[in-house]
Amino acid sequence: MPTETLEQLRVIVATESSDGQRLAENLSDNPICTVTVDVSIRSIVVTWRRYATSTQLRFIHEAILDLVHRWGLSRILGDDTALPTIHAEDQRWIVEDWMPRASAAGLRAAASKSPASYFGRLAAKRVASNAPWPVHAFDDMREARHWLQSVY
Repeated sequence: MPTETLEQLRVIVATESSDGQRLAENLSDNPICTVTVDVSIRSIVVTWRRYATSTQLRFIHEAILDLVHRWGLSRILGDDTALPTIHAEDQRWIVEDWMPRASAAGLRAAASKSPASYFGRLAAKRVASNAPWPVHAFDDMREARHWLQSVY
C-alpha cells in the first residue's frame, strides 16, 4: 500500500467498520487505540486497546506524525500491553516509510510498556531494533514514562 495522506486514510478507515469509523472520528476515544498529547512530558501517548487493521495502523501512525508536526513534539510514550501483533508488511512500512518521515519531523525517542502477547512483543522488538532513535520497552508504564522524561 503506498503512503496515503492522513485524510485519505481517515476516509478509508471510516468505511471499514463501525470501530474504524469511531477511530476516524476521535483519536482519543475509540475501541482500537487512543492517541493523546501529554503536555506535562511533552509527548504523544499511544494506548493500544486491540488489534488494528493495516489501514487503521497506518492511519494512527499518520495521525501521530501530524501531532509531531503540529505540537513540535519529539517523544512517544506507548502502552502496548494490548497490541497483539504488527503484520510483517506493516512493520516494513513503519521502518522504511514512516520512521524516516517521523525522524525528519523531529521524533527523537520512544518508550513503551511491552505487549502482553508473544507475537506483539516480537513485532515491537523488530520495529524498535530498526528505529533511528532510542526506543526502550519496559514492564511498567511508570518506568517507561520516567525513562522518556530523562531523554530529550
